Amino acid sequence: MKNTHVTDIFKVLQDPIRIRIIEMLRFDQERREFFPDSSEAEGGFCPMDILTILQEEGVHISNTKLSYHLKEMKNTHVIYLVKEGKRNFYLFNKDSLEMIQAWINFILKG
Repeated sequence: MKNTHVTDIFKVLQDPIRIRIIEMLRFDQERREFFPDSSEAEGGFCPMDILTILQEEGVHISNTKLSYHLKEMKNTHVIYLVKEGKRNFYLFNKDSLEMIQAWINFILKG
């Protein structure tokens, strides 16, 4: 099993803000203000919702820093982006964490 992608995902997951973003995308649907129009982006969060929720929770983060976190997460396929007109929506990609789970099972059984 290739572990370079596993390593990249662990690097992304070492940041508490990124962990919170994953939890948000997965469990905080009712806290969104902006909703996508397409079924492809259903359940997605726009960056403004992510930023607002983080700030409400006391996380002091700028738009620029949030964009950086989202880019890093997208580059490792932990999240993916669906564009709708001028608005972007980010969604959690559970396949990326299933890869980590498979790797952990591989190590434990080995």
